[in-house]
Amino acid sequence: MAPKSKAVPKALNSIIATSQQSRFHTETLDTSLEIDLKGVTISIGDRELISSSHLRLKQGVRFGLVGRNGSGKSTLLTAIADKLIPGLNPSIRILLLSQVEDSARATDTPGVGSINVLEHVVKGDKERQAAVEEFEALTKATETTSLRETQRIVYGLRLDARRRELQEARKVASRRSGARGKEARLEEIKAEENLKQAEILVESVETADIEPDIMNQALEMLQNIQVTLELLETSSTEARAASILSGLGFTQEMVESPYTSLSGGWRSRCSLATSLLVHSDVLLLDEPSNFLDLEAIIWLEGFLSSQSRTLVLISHDQAFLNNVVEETIILRNKTLEYFEGTPAAFEVNERKRAKQLTSAQESLDKKREHIEKSIQQGKESAKKTGDENRMRMVKSRQKKLDERWGAETSAKGTRFKLNRDMAGYFLSNRKEVDQIVTEPRIKINIESPEKLRTAGDLIHFDAVEYRFPKAKKPFLEDITFTVNQGGRYAFVGANGQGKSTIAKLIMGTLKPTKGTIVRHPLLKIGYYGQHSVEELSGPQTQSTSGRPVTALSHFMEYFEAKGETVVEQDARKCLGSFGLQGKIASDTPLVQLSGGQKVRLAIALIVFIPPPLLLLDEVSTHVDFHTIQALAIALKTFTGAIIIITHDRWFSRVVIEGESLRHAAPDDEVSDESSSEEEDDEAAPPGKTYRVGGGKLKLMEKGMTQYVGIVERKLARKKREDTKS
Repeated sequence: MAPKSKAVPKALNSIIATSQQSRFHTETLDTSLEIDLKGVTISIGDRELISSSHLRLKQGVRFGLVGRNGSGKSTLLTAIADKLIPGLNPSIRILLLSQVEDSARATDTPGVGSINVLEHVVKGDKERQAAVEEFEALTKATETTSLRETQRIVYGLRLDARRRELQEARKVASRRSGARGKEARLEEIKAEENLKQAEILVESVETADIEPDIMNQALEMLQNIQVTLELLETSSTEARAASILSGLGFTQEMVESPYTSLSGGWRSRCSLATSLLVHSDVLLLDEPSNFLDLEAIIWLEGFLSSQSRTLVLISHDQAFLNNVVEETIILRNKTLEYFEGTPAAFEVNERKRAKQLTSAQESLDKKREHIEKSIQQGKESAKKTGDENRMRMVKSRQKKLDERWGAETSAKGTRFKLNRDMAGYFLSNRKEVDQIVTEPRIKINIESPEKLRTAGDLIHFDAVEYRFPKAKKPFLEDITFTVNQGGRYAFVGANGQGKSTIAKLIMGTLKPTKGTIVRHPLLKIGYYGQHSVEELSGPQTQSTSGRPVTALSHFMEYFEAKGETVVEQDARKCLGSFGLQGKIASDTPLVQLSGGQKVRLAIALIVFIPPPLLLLDEVSTHVDFHTIQALAIALKTFTGAIIIITHDRWFSRVVIEGESLRHAAPDDEVSDESSSEEEDDEAAPPGKTYRVGGGKLKLMEKGMTQYVGIVERKLARKKREDTKS
């Protein structure tokens, strides 16, 4: 067996990665842009996330990485991006955009306070920026009349190159052990010596003799850097950056405004823009659709689908994921599995395969029962008649049942053949029917509210107008709609058009400038806002009376502050129904919960006492699709009214428009007739979808499909205009 290569970081909570390799591993082939590593194990401290799995990324293929919250998806991308896994080709250019961490990670440009958004994104391309600076220095070196100045510039650039080489050598040496580690350490020592020699030359440049061919050296370096700039498409960088920013929703005014004037969400879009701009062989995107409206999401689908580089994408948006990826990587039970198709197609395939295997097992069980019955009858008959031939036949059948019973088809679906399908040593002559090992289904229970004692609409907006203080024009005007008891409503539209403002008007935190808002006298609203998760991560939740705040203690204190008496057993039951059971609820500090777990806690707080109306603003952010699916199932049977503000097409179609979980996926992906456990006989009738834009509110008669069509036509017109210009 090939030896294990190991990288052991210093910090106990940092990522530890190992892989199975030989000395002839393909990492020595710098021309290979594929990643193909066996025996990959990744852990953080003592917690193993991935165990002895095959990591395979084919060149130019777009992969979707799916798995539960906390399974290790983001950790895997980080390990790949930082090349922590031994065996990764050091020459592969890998770029990671992580929405979980600092939004400026991909565009960290120190010392810039007044540059505009376009400049910030362009400068975020570090390789291009370094090449441009080197080109400018060499141009100066070849145009100056002083050869000593030329030599000073050349020596300085070489010193910078030696520093980069040493930094890379140290990084490689820290990740290797054994014979390969010794070799890497020798390379590090060599790089240190080269750096010292370069430093000596720079220090003595004023007194040293001028090299006779120093100008030729500078010209050769200039020629090489010009080739690099051409490969990086430097001449078109600004135009490409402007096009990407436009696609992500930036107006020309925003592009020209200072980067520091942007909010956190728009800075995240800047990070995404830089990731799309920078040339790389492998692009890793972790939740890129966060903070994007539907127009930007659909544009991003088209952009990513046209890319020729390898892509690995994590996203909670099922429609976005299915429209972009070609193959799916499933991370479950600490193992990486691969499927040649979209996540939706994988779900269909899993259901079909499970159904086939169940049918095969049932058929085999019936056949066994029949054979066992015939054997028993044969034994009885042979004993009565003394027929030895019949007894031999019975024993033969019993032997077959004991030794050769199992699956009657091979893994390829052909008829089972012992010498072909079970080559090698086995304890039996037949394999048992395979069983799909699935993770337990996530279930969320949301109890329905008691019916209000009096009839009437919950909320009615009549010609409502809202104007910001000192604004010349109203931000929203003539907003008229009605929320019925048990009704379903979705508000969609581009970011910044007023969806969250309408939510605040519904809640009463904002007062209308004109018009009237009538509320039911018994109305109570369960509100989930865009910042609900951030509020659970605030400093006020760090500790109480010297003890870390947990989900359970926060839950109890929350209702205590509202004057409600809550029994701990009831609190645990509610949290448990949202997947926060046992020690996770009572012992894990609140600050250590994942984003998805905090979303579940935030929802549990608003539904513990079921309100007549749920108002959910971007509730699908931060959670995996399985949790979104479970939430959608729970909301479909909720008898109270629901208002959602979302860009998630799948979620809106299921919760508001009443589509089944299967049919909400693309039609060509879900065509099987297998029944799902989550049938919605008790679901409410289809609701209404409103588009917010230009200060107006418009009903989409055909729901989300109509809104998607509007966005697609707008993007098509914009593309034609850009092509003409």
